[in-house]
Amino acid sequence: MTSLNYYQTIFDKAGDAIFVHDIGSVEFMDVNEAAEDLTGYSKSELTSMSVEKISAHSHGFNFHHALKKVQQAASHEAITFEWIIQAQNQRQIPVEVCLKTVEIEHQPKLLALVRNISEIKKYQYQLQSKDQYFKMLLENSGDGIAILDLQGKLLYASPSLQRILGYRDRFVLNKNVLSVIHPDDRIKVRQLLFKKPAEQAIGVLHYKILHHNGKWRHHEATYRNLLDHPDIQGILINYRDISERIEAEEMARARERQLDHMSRCKTMGELATALAHELNQPLAALNNYVGGSIIRIQNGLANTTETLDAMNAALDQTKRVNQIIHSMRSFLRKGEANFQVHSLNKLIQDLHPLIGLKADQGGCTIHYEMSVTPVSISADETLFSQVIINLVFNAVDALQRNPEGQRDIYIRT
Repeated sequence: MTSLNYYQTIFDKAGDAIFVHDIGSVEFMDVNEAAEDLTGYSKSELTSMSVEKISAHSHGFNFHHALKKVQQAASHEAITFEWIIQAQNQRQIPVEVCLKTVEIEHQPKLLALVRNISEIKKYQYQLQSKDQYFKMLLENSGDGIAILDLQGKLLYASPSLQRILGYRDRFVLNKNVLSVIHPDDRIKVRQLLFKKPAEQAIGVLHYKILHHNGKWRHHEATYRNLLDHPDIQGILINYRDISERIEAEEMARARERQLDHMSRCKTMGELATALAHELNQPLAALNNYVGGSIIRIQNGLANTTETLDAMNAALDQTKRVNQIIHSMRSFLRKGEANFQVHSLNKLIQDLHPLIGLKADQGGCTIHYEMSVTPVSISADETLFSQVIINLVFNAVDALQRNPEGQRDIYIRT
């Protein structure tokens, strides 16, 4: 095979389409078999055509665009660009063109190496579609996504950052997020998040964070330590604003406290007559003891022993009144639940006056069997009192069907 035939065979059988131009021309001088396969035109048809005839004009690939590329390649070593060919069957084919100047038979020519990139473009489009899909998900998600480094610096923030917290990512990227965490929560956040990967890989966190409008918002976040992950190299945070939920829960608790207080007031209202009678007795006795002692002193008949006995009796009645008032005050107390450790026996003893009032109204007898061994419980005194009083009230009501003398209630600890 002669040298000319050898190179002609290589030219004709090359896998990429090859088009040969004169310098400064957009008309084809020669093409190979791959060019025929790509365009659907024969060699004789192509050599009587120009680039303009096989270009997709609707995408801006026209004569002027083609001539500009040819002139650019004539003055440079080589250029590579993308083009769209319109084949004989009107199918539009994306291609990559490498245009370079070569010398053929001592004459400068332009050689266009053209590769079909339809498959590449298809995969690129699929990737772009997926990228757009996930971008839309992130922008419209109710949750935010952030990536932090081990010092708390913000490496990435999803587009929902501005909707959730009011900040634009370009103003907060590479800033330390601890600066906007509530001071009461900073130590907790630092201890939970910024650990070595092996120590705490995943968890849930609640904290308050400063909104761009200057208000504190309640957030709930799940975090995953991915510092060792090659694509993340940070702490992944999925966060959401739960301020409305916190406010709704607080309103529900406030309503519950209000209803509890109204229930206690209703209970006390049911005992109003008995309470008045119960208070009247010690007050009347107190009046008698003190009044009698005053008269004796005024008439010079005072006896030290008798006077002391009268004063001690008056003091006992005062303690009785104080105990009743203390029980009422504790039972009607408003406010947040305050759980503390209490003596169970002491809590029951403080309720004796109120329990006795209801028992007397229903003709019931209360039997107390208190534990000799101290029993401690963690409870809110008011809520505990309400539970015990409600149980006693229910027991008294249930025993009304029994005949008198058979209405016994036992309270054991």
